[in-house]
Formats: sequence, structure tokens, C-alpha cells
Amino acid sequence: MATKAVHPETQRSKLERKEQAILDAARAIFVEHGFDGARMSEIARRAGIGEGTIYSYYESKAELMLAVLQQFWDVLTREAETVMASTKAEGFFDRLRALAGYHLNTVILNADFINLSFALRRNNSEVSVSRDHLRHYVAVFDQLFRRGQDRGELRRDAVLWQARDIFYGSLEYSARSIEMTIGEDRAERQQGPVIDQIVALFEAHYGAVRGAEAADSDDFNRLSLQIDQLDAKFEALAKRLS
Repeated sequence: MATKAVHPETQRSKLERKEQAILDAARAIFVEHGFDGARMSEIARRAGIGEGTIYSYYESKAELMLAVLQQFWDVLTREAETVMASTKAEGFFDRLRALAGYHLNTVILNADFINLSFALRRNNSEVSVSRDHLRHYVAVFDQLFRRGQDRGELRRDAVLWQARDIFYGSLEYSARSIEMTIGEDRAERQQGPVIDQIVALFEAHYGAVRGAEAADSDDFNRLSLQIDQLDAKFEALAKRLS
């Protein structure tokens, strides 16, 4: 009777599996203790390896932190691209809704690590995530926005970077507001209405059809006021987190 051959784990796959264990353990320890408070010995213990083994992969704690940050943003970028690729809707606003839902939920689930990531960046740390990794992530929105303009769904005169800041800034602030109510003795804030409002905001201000009607100064002034209020909230949040 023939037996099925069992292929042993290759040396490369063993090394990759061990490296992933190090990265997972490092992320957990960095979130718990911050970059300065994290110890390589504790990361090794959490990963189930000897401390010396870590140094065969990463020469320093800074190099390890950078690897964790880069992997995190690379994964987020691939997941966001997958969301766009798997979304059946063709229209800009339906696709924007899908991306908004992904980003909002992701920020809520990874709030602690994202806070650490941006704290390192604000402090000009040597281990802050590179601009390239952030650019790759937000490029998913950029491509969607340009596609909407090319298809005639969005105003041609819309400024991309302003739209991007409104999209990500609004969602990230809302994510923090929602995250703060989870497990609290008060009504939990829901994600659905936030997504509805950001899509409605883009329809009102950037939609090509309504763009021609945007000469209505009351609508324009109301939108400007909302953006000013968001800016004030972002500044206050940055001060609290710094």
C-alpha cells in the first residue's frame, strides 16, 4: 500500500515562521510598553526563542521596530487594495463607502498600534514609518478619486490632497470617538452613520452633478464650517496624544 510522502518544513519556511513570531511578539510588547520601555529579552520570551536569536534577524531594537511598522502598513495597503478589487460596485461613491468601512474598522481594531506609530512620527523618531509606506497606503484612495474624476463622477477642479485629508482625517477622529465608547457605560457609537456622513459629504461637495449647483453659498459656507470644526478637533486630539 503506497503511503503519501510527507514533505518536511523547509529551512526557509522555518526561518520565515520564526521571524513572523518575532514580529508578532515585538508588536505586542511595543504596544504594551512603548518603544523606549520595550526590552528585547521580553520580546524573545514572548516569541518563544532565545534573546540571541533575535539579533540574527535584527541588529537592534530600532531595526526591529521599523520592521514591525513596515509590515503593518504593507499589510494594510494589501488589504485595502483587496477591498477595492473585490468590490462589485463600479460607482465612485459605493466604492468610497467600501474603503471608508475598511479604514474606519481597521483604525478601531488597531488603535493602540496606530497611536504608537504616529507618536513616533511626531517625535521625529529614528524608527518612524517611512513616508513611502504611508504614500502606498493612501494611494488606494488617490487612485479611487482620480478614477472618479476620469469617469465624470467628481468635479474636475477638486483638489486631491484636500479630499484625502478630509477622508482619512474625519474617519480617524471618528474611530477614536467610537473606540472610546466600547465597553463604557454609555451608548456605543456606531460605524454605519459615520460612513453614511462621509459619503454624503463627498457627494455634496465633490459630486460632479451637484458641483454645478454648488454655487449655493449657504451649502458652501456650511461645508467650510464643518471642515474648520474638524481641523480644530484634529489639533486638539494631536495635543492630547503628544
